[in-house]
Amino acid sequence: MHEKKVINNSIIALIFKILMLVIGFVSRKIFIVFLSEEVLGLNSLYSNLLDLLNLADLGIGVAVQYQLYGPLVNKDYIKQSKILSAAKKIYNLIGVIVLLTGIVLSFFIRYLIEETTFPISFVRTSFLISVTGVALGYFFVHKRLFLNADENMGMVNIIDLISKVCITVISLILTIVFRNYFLYLIINASYSLIANIFIHFIFKRHYPDIVSNMKDISAEKKELTADLKNVIPMKFSNYVYNSTDYMIISRILGFITIARYSNYMTVINGIMGVEYLIGNVVSPSIGKLIKEKNNGNDVYQYYLLYQYTHFVFTNFCTFSLTLVLVPFISIWLGSQYLFDSIIMGLLVFDFYIHSMYQPAYVMYAAAGKFKNDKIITIISGVLNIVISLIAVHFIGLSGVILGTILTDIYIWIVRSYQMVGKYFMQSIKKHVMLMAKYTFITILCVAISVLLSVYLSFDNLIADLIIKLLICIVVPNLISIAFTFKSAEYKNAKQVIHNRVNVLFGSDEK
Repeated sequence: MHEKKVINNSIIALIFKILMLVIGFVSRKIFIVFLSEEVLGLNSLYSNLLDLLNLADLGIGVAVQYQLYGPLVNKDYIKQSKILSAAKKIYNLIGVIVLLTGIVLSFFIRYLIEETTFPISFVRTSFLISVTGVALGYFFVHKRLFLNADENMGMVNIIDLISKVCITVISLILTIVFRNYFLYLIINASYSLIANIFIHFIFKRHYPDIVSNMKDISAEKKELTADLKNVIPMKFSNYVYNSTDYMIISRILGFITIARYSNYMTVINGIMGVEYLIGNVVSPSIGKLIKEKNNGNDVYQYYLLYQYTHFVFTNFCTFSLTLVLVPFISIWLGSQYLFDSIIMGLLVFDFYIHSMYQPAYVMYAAAGKFKNDKIITIISGVLNIVISLIAVHFIGLSGVILGTILTDIYIWIVRSYQMVGKYFMQSIKKHVMLMAKYTFITILCVAISVLLSVYLSFDNLIADLIIKLLICIVVPNLISIAFTFKSAEYKNAKQVIHNRVNVLFGSDEK
């Protein structure tokens, strides 16, 4: 692995996500002030409907990156070109399918809305503008996947950041001046296409030996689609699991509840987005490690290290959300947008569970274990939607979140068993004890955070937020170290950090 490249990509990914979070916070505030909370709810619903259209990808992106790992390690430029050519043809077709499917779906969108003051023509037109943006994003995306597979995600993130900042600034200025939702959507619909065009030119400059117009690619198409019988159910179930909450809330509880729920989820998903980006950076490195060494123990030690560092980050974020989420939303949007403590507690609890199984998920993708994951995702999708639909009628929004929590617990248990017990052939009992230890530390941190939130408060909201943020930086991390400094995972993490700091400031090593 190119450790320096991994570190650089991780740093760039982190900066990228933080800036995207800031842009998202500003955008939502402007939405509420210059458009309306109802428009914000409508926009949140669109985001999740567009995830449905993204199912047209069918997991090809995951397959493309996985198929590229071997040729990249072996420097087989012909094979790389053939895979890229096959991906290009597939994605161009997907772009057309997404556009046509979106047009059909627009005629049924009224059935997903409980009530709205907007005419159906407004809803349908704004949805079609959003669909067009998604469809355009599929062109040139094959070269983005190649850069990611070759551990050049940092380059992709820089291009995305520049494009996103420019597009967002222009769209928000026009929103403030004209207060027109259509204008906002049209400007933002061009983002993916513009970013992918820039990536196209960067790719041509850095990979002159790789082409995407080769003719004899039937074998590569077959390879890319070989896992679809496993990936399609996985993609669909992931969509049901991740996106149907918004549809249930829209249909039963309305746009205003969606808008307020999505405010909280903007913060939580922003943090999860950092984890996803880091996972995307780590995944190609793990994939290449598996191809290079074929040593289960080496990969398992890497997995334990990744799990430990991920726990430290998750513990820090769980503590921070408990302590600062309320003052942050009060400053950002106003106290009238706060939910009660029960809903907030459920959201934080679900964040912890969802976050802790991410290392196993990343390992699955890197190892190409799509078949093993198919049943897990199908059951999780069904479980989430059934529990949420039943519970929402009894306890409202809390019921929707409860469905997600129970599903996350199921995924964490089963995916960990499949990864640790089946793939690595390691002791499940030891892994359960390790996860129990991590969970105990987090519960202790949350208890301290709750006490601090009750007994530590200041009249000045900004001062209150700053002081609590400073506490978040120190307290959970000290507790994590205090309980784990004698463990092998802590010692390994400390050694790796020391080595990688040397790599970062020294020569580029493998």
